[in-house]
Amino acid sequence: MGLFKIVREGSWWLRSEQDPRWNCSGSACVGGFVQPQECKDMIKIKTEEFGDPPEDLEWEYMKN
Repeated sequence: MGLFKIVREGSWWLRSEQDPRWNCSGSACVGGFVQPQECKDMIKIKTEEFGDPPEDLEWEYMKN
């Protein structure tokens, strides 16, 4: 099984009930049970804007 079979275009999202300012989503190559780089980049941007992430922050993705 090659890398191309487990990584495909899809959507990612961040979710927090404690602080909805962190709720966002985007598109990226997703798969392999790893956080997409675009999601990591958004966490960095939000951290610079709002401070440390809320304790309940979750990320997920779904392949198209």
